[in-house]
Amino acid sequence: MKKLIYLIIIFSVMLTSSAFSQRKAEYPESEFLKLTIIFTNDVHGGIDRSEATFINPDFPPMLGGGAIAGRYILQQRELAMKNNWGFLALDAGDFYQGTPLGTLSEGESIIQYMNTVGYDAMTIGNHDLDNGWQNLKKLSESASFPFIASNLYRKSTGQLVEFVKPYVIKEIQGIKVGIVGIVTDITLEMSFPEHVQDLDFRSEIETLKRIIPQMRQEGAQIVICETHAWLDYDPQIGYLKMEKDIREGKQFPEKGASAMEIARAVPGIDIMFTGHLHRGFYKPWEDPVNHTLIFQNYANGSNLGHVNFYVHRQTGTLAGYDFVSDDGAIFTLFEDDFLPDPKIAKQIDDLVKKAEAGFDEVIGNARSKLTRSNEGESSMGNFVVDAMRIESNADVAFSNHGGVRAELSAGPITPRDLFKVMPFGNRLVIFNVSGEFIKSVIEDRVAGSSRGMLISGAQVVIDRSKPDGSRVASFTIGGKPVDPKKIYRLAVSDYLAEGNSGFDRLTQIAPEYIVFTGTLLRQTMIDYVRKHSQIVSTLDGRWKETK
Repeated sequence: MKKLIYLIIIFSVMLTSSAFSQRKAEYPESEFLKLTIIFTNDVHGGIDRSEATFINPDFPPMLGGGAIAGRYILQQRELAMKNNWGFLALDAGDFYQGTPLGTLSEGESIIQYMNTVGYDAMTIGNHDLDNGWQNLKKLSESASFPFIASNLYRKSTGQLVEFVKPYVIKEIQGIKVGIVGIVTDITLEMSFPEHVQDLDFRSEIETLKRIIPQMRQEGAQIVICETHAWLDYDPQIGYLKMEKDIREGKQFPEKGASAMEIARAVPGIDIMFTGHLHRGFYKPWEDPVNHTLIFQNYANGSNLGHVNFYVHRQTGTLAGYDFVSDDGAIFTLFEDDFLPDPKIAKQIDDLVKKAEAGFDEVIGNARSKLTRSNEGESSMGNFVVDAMRIESNADVAFSNHGGVRAELSAGPITPRDLFKVMPFGNRLVIFNVSGEFIKSVIEDRVAGSSRGMLISGAQVVIDRSKPDGSRVASFTIGGKPVDPKKIYRLAVSDYLAEGNSGFDRLTQIAPEYIVFTGTLLRQTMIDYVRKHSQIVSTLDGRWKETK
């Protein structure tokens, strides 16, 4: 019976998704406005040339980055102007952190590029606050386009923060198009307290329920929502879960709602552009009730999204959409397929040279490929935490799996390679804590369905058949049984020290037992590679789980 219900739900989604015609037919200009939208999300500073290792790790084709994307955006805008079409370029956040160019310029270089190609609006991603709201405010003042975030308020005043707009309404060929921005309301939990000080991230759903009728009253005929919320990796699975929750009378989450949940909970959104999960979709997800179309691009500047929408002039309603690519809404920016803009290419090259001085110096060699994993130990994970422990002279080092962002190929290692592994500005923190406390931290990370952690300097055996709080069956540090009363030096990132990723127990430690080294984690790895030259990282059984 349950399978039958699921099949009925899936069939109903397939039927209702025909509410908008997705076709290549020409719409008569007198009756319909053609609105071209170029969309990006999670660019993470990826506007320079890069290798498409996700296509072929051994012989990767080249991606043209911002020089290709910029030329395409400028050409499409010019084409729209010639033909009296509408045009928008929009970004859904996480625009600068992740490359040397973006990170070391604290976003200024990426804003220069976005100004050059003429973005129309951008909402804010969680990583856009990695250098604090003051830096984001400075970037907003440099931008020639608005930052839109209708749910980002000041705690101290109860007012919208001064460097964003809640929404903009643009009149395009007689049609009023409203663009509303929403910041992921769990950004607070993903940021350092000092970076989000005095910021209040209000509910996405409740804010949109209030804002969209207001936009309609101001004349918005088409409503576009830019959000850093996400479309599930598998939308069908996400939809079935959502429908099951609805049938059981469960409320949508107060915080951390997905884009799919927002689209269902808030009527009146015609189009959503989303991000965060770095997973792109060639075809949009259409909510079967409110008929909101949700689009999401891949990450790191490897792709562009392009959709043509058709708006009925008489009624001001969305009538259909089509794509320029046979594959769908998104396409990859291969240098073999597209020409770069020479002026933008030179602009980016000059910025890159300044930001990346010394980044291609060979500082060591990996004897074999170092790979990462989402659970247990991995050769890449072991390398990272070993470097943290040894360079800080700690007894033990911990990291979360998600903190390791890339792998290393066998062969020469450069600072650029290590930047990809640790692209964010996290720094090393030392805790002087008891063996009993360290064991409790591990218990926290294996409670329920939590997947554990990366460790160095210790060996752990986990028995998941035991109840939470007693799953650590064996625990040694430095080859010796842990002394519950002994004080050990524990090395972690400042991100974990702030209690993120399930390490909230670390926030209980008094300041006098904490050493903030100020050393960047990637600098720790650079120093480690320089000293050891030949890097060999293997699986040594430091983390085991009984079956």
